Amino acid sequence: MKKNQARKKYKDLRNKLNDLELKQLSNQIYQQSLGLKIWNKNIFMIYKSIKHKREVETSRFLEILNLKSKKTLYPKINFQTKVIDAFLFTEQTKFQINKYGIEEPSENVIFNPKLIEVVFTPLLSYDIEGNRVGYGAGFYDNFFKKCNPKILKIGLSFFQPEIKIEDTNPNDVKLDFCITPNKIFSF
Repeated sequence: MKKNQARKKYKDLRNKLNDLELKQLSNQIYQQSLGLKIWNKNIFMIYKSIKHKREVETSRFLEILNLKSKKTLYPKINFQTKVIDAFLFTEQTKFQINKYGIEEPSENVIFNPKLIEVVFTPLLSYDIEGNRVGYGAGFYDNFFKKCNPKILKIGLSFFQPEIKIEDTNPNDVKLDFCITPNKIFSF
């Protein structure tokens, strides 16, 4: 399957999920995540779910990160330069919705990406080799190249992997794991 086909297929599948299914499946993904041996790490980056795009709800992840006193970061995208900066989340952090409907930190401390240990990564699709299909701008692929090579890249998906994403390229960065409602895939 090609990336554009995967984007269309999984956008359509997500749009067919009702609110209750979305909430239940997101909760199952969160429950599955508790089985990963990542919670001894200290610095995590997570995204705010885009509600109108029917993304996996990540609020429970923030709860556990706060409960375990982890440093939590949120991405903020510069759409002109195609660069993601990681902003440290504190009680004073304020969020605003950008023109693309993405909730981002409005200001705070930019964090050194080399220090991040785990990134929960949005996606539309992925394959059994860990190739991730996002929205197509390459923001996360570019961001991962600025990070420590040992960073754990974890996708969150309502769905099972495709067999093969055919049109990957050398700039694509593979996932280490993808958490679904029923299984954690390791790559």
